Amino acid sequence: MSESTTPNSTTAADGRAHHVRAAPQRNNYDNPYAKRLFLIIDSLPQMQRALSMTLSSFGANSVEYAAKASEALAKMAKYDFDVVLCDYDLGNGYDGLYLFEEVRERNLLKQSCVFMIVTGERRSQRVISAAEMTPDDYLLKPFTGEVLRERLERAMRKREAFRLVDEGILRHEYLAAIEACDRKIDENNEFSIDFMRLKGSLALKIHDFDSARDAYMQVLRIKPSTWAKMGLAKALAGLKSLDEARLLFEAVLADNNQVMEAYDWLARLYRDNHDLSRAQHTLQTAAEMSPAVFRRQQQLAEVAVLNHDLATAEAACQQTLDIAKHTWHRSPTHYAALARIQLARGDTGNVGRTLASLRHDYRYNEEAEWLANVMDSQLQAKSGNADKARALLEEAEGRFKQLAAKLEQEAQMEYARACYQQGKEAQGNEAMQYLVRNHHDDEQLLAHFSDMFEELGMGQTGRQLIAQNVKSVLELNNQAVREAQTGELDTAIERFAKALEDMPHNVQIMLNLVNAVLAHVSQHGWHESHMRRAYELLGKVRDIAPTNNKFQKILQSWRLLVDKMDKPQWAL
Repeated sequence: MSESTTPNSTTAADGRAHHVRAAPQRNNYDNPYAKRLFLIIDSLPQMQRALSMTLSSFGANSVEYAAKASEALAKMAKYDFDVVLCDYDLGNGYDGLYLFEEVRERNLLKQSCVFMIVTGERRSQRVISAAEMTPDDYLLKPFTGEVLRERLERAMRKREAFRLVDEGILRHEYLAAIEACDRKIDENNEFSIDFMRLKGSLALKIHDFDSARDAYMQVLRIKPSTWAKMGLAKALAGLKSLDEARLLFEAVLADNNQVMEAYDWLARLYRDNHDLSRAQHTLQTAAEMSPAVFRRQQQLAEVAVLNHDLATAEAACQQTLDIAKHTWHRSPTHYAALARIQLARGDTGNVGRTLASLRHDYRYNEEAEWLANVMDSQLQAKSGNADKARALLEEAEGRFKQLAAKLEQEAQMEYARACYQQGKEAQGNEAMQYLVRNHHDDEQLLAHFSDMFEELGMGQTGRQLIAQNVKSVLELNNQAVREAQTGELDTAIERFAKALEDMPHNVQIMLNLVNAVLAHVSQHGWHESHMRRAYELLGKVRDIAPTNNKFQKILQSWRLLVDKMDKPQWAL
């Protein structure tokens, strides 16, 4: 922990110091609460105080407070919490489930931290949503101190077993974490199944689908388990055993039709198989049961567009925007997607209102203003204002190269759409080539690009553009790899570096450059400038693609090399 709280004194969201006494007649040495750091997230100071007094009665003496999500995120980035008690309603449409999803995605909490939702929320739709995001517990108000103690002690005892893997996961060292899981599995103790589950999820995270399959099959040989069937189905999908995966997801839903994630995976498989009708039906079924899941609504909107069901697409897009508005998913591209569908429906009045909201909600944001102009050019073209449309798009074109590195992929795609639809094919091709070349090995994203071309009636043209640019990157990459393999390491490093100038976001090329540097240093000794560039690239990949399987392997090689060279200051 970078900083520690002062025992017996914490500061609540209202700015007042709250002193939390350890409970009398309890030995802190034996007390499971005394040495743990708690975070209470609640907008009501009186609820903060009530929870802190309850925790005090258990023996807790280190408690932090947050009144809103942004405050909680800042504290979780700063402190090493053991238990988080989070109210469901955090205001502005943001709730504890969204916060839990964000901290999980951003890797802000260790595996051994307990995250418990505390709420009076009883509507079945939200309970289902909570269950699929899997916090450690979902405690309904009102509750007694004894109920809280029982729930906490059960969760803490189980989570304590995971302390072993905390460091590896927080540092994105997933291979080391998997090795730690293997050691615990071999001990064959009461938590062996839990470590099999964690190993499977980590293997899926880094796309080691063979290891994930083996881990989940090991569980299923011991006992039938829905989560293990789900994990196995995901691993099979990753291994391209698509029919087997589909049958297993369907079997999971036959056993329990409230395993919401199974609907999402089935819809993805149907969509990949071009069965758009079944994909949409599956997503709509899930969205009716559990509507407040951002990615599901986004996927439903995309599938409905491909299925020419613009009414459903608009409703799902609006829901996506409403969910995301006060969460970490918040993005100008959600307004643009909604405006695009409204344009397709001929609803120019609502397009104008959507773009006005975009400009208002993201005032002073350069990329959002640029995107609003792109979409406004589409609105003007639809409204017959050709000169205004042309002027707006030319302005966007003039700033595209300057902003491209900061623009989201969806924003760049909206620009390409506008170029194609307004007769600027060369500019559209340039934008899409940039995207394809920077993501040439991302099958899911390439399929998304292909869907866009199909929407525009340019399927064949789009497939050719994608294939040609993927091929050119592969040829360049393979040539540099061959040079590295034949010992021409300086030439290979130079070629990869030149490629990165043209494709600054291509993770595969970044990692190949780092690999070539590692080989160079292993053979010829320490090279300060090469290693500095490799160090910076590894840091960049860790920020944008920490679960990349190749990155995980290179990270291990990097650590071995800097240890061998006695350069601890270069450890990542």
